[in-house]
Amino acid sequence: MPSSRLRRVAVLVLEGAKPLDVGIPAQVFTTRASMPYEVRVCGAAPGLVTGGDGLSYHVAHGLDALAWADLVFLPGYRSPDVEDPPRTVLDALTAAHDRGARLAAISTGAFALAATGLLDGRRATTHWHYTRALAAKHPGVRVDENVLFVDEGSVLTSAGAASGIDLCLHILRGDLGVAASNHAARRLVAAPYRSGGQAQYVPRSVPEPLGERFAATREWALRRLGEPLT
Repeated sequence: MPSSRLRRVAVLVLEGAKPLDVGIPAQVFTTRASMPYEVRVCGAAPGLVTGGDGLSYHVAHGLDALAWADLVFLPGYRSPDVEDPPRTVLDALTAAHDRGARLAAISTGAFALAATGLLDGRRATTHWHYTRALAAKHPGVRVDENVLFVDEGSVLTSAGAASGIDLCLHILRGDLGVAASNHAARRLVAAPYRSGGQAQYVPRSVPEPLGERFAATREWALRRLGEPLT
């Protein structure tokens, strides 16, 4: 790709798309005007796309944006284990990959990427709530349920929600270097670096609240932490 032109980023909004997942790449790659990216939000066709969580999206571009892009994001969407995206969408994703575009899935967007067959034999992840469903629906994918994101070169996947920021910063770091990635992280008030191998979550036992019955005793003890209380 010639360095003189902007890097082209397409964000593919599928039916039931989750607003946070859509917004992450659209914002990370435009955190300042001087960043060498052009971002287009697209759908299976231009027009209104019904999203998840009560939101809908009016997209200006259709699948032609995938033929234009150097990097395609697939945000997560609702009920990914029920139905695959339309064949026209999957074919457009495959064609984009075949001509050299990178495909990056956030959260349950991994299901759409897996439906193309491009994840077969590769490591991938998704939101921890859906890792078993992804493995069951696409047994050819080597699902890693305990990482934030996986970079397999031309295809990348991330866990749910905020890990999409980690994936985008990882891509930005590879494209433009650490300084640009750190600057974007500061603008987003996000951690500058979380490695992809970090666990999605660590279950911890949370103590039960003591309740009002013990509130006064607890406050009394907290005011006397430097004193022997026995």
